[in-house]
Amino acid sequence: MNRLNSFLLDETGAATVDWVVMTAASVAMGLAVMSYVRDGIEDLSNDIQATLSGISIKTSFSQWQDFRNDPDAELSPSDESAPD
Repeated sequence: MNRLNSFLLDETGAATVDWVVMTAASVAMGLAVMSYVRDGIEDLSNDIQATLSGISIKTSFSQWQDFRNDPDAELSPSDESAPD
């Protein structure tokens, strides 16, 4: 009978149960936040992709020099990333 009482009064495993509950709550909260912001992140990433897809990359310094030497040159949508 003493062993049974000792077993019932033992609380050494209670911390494990607490950690399991806290971990499950954290995962559930993360999933809830993810489902809430998913559409906004998708829209933002599509906007970034559309902006970056229109940028051309200058592959030589002569291309930039030609652009700088022409005072009447205007930035085209593909040249908006031109450095100052």
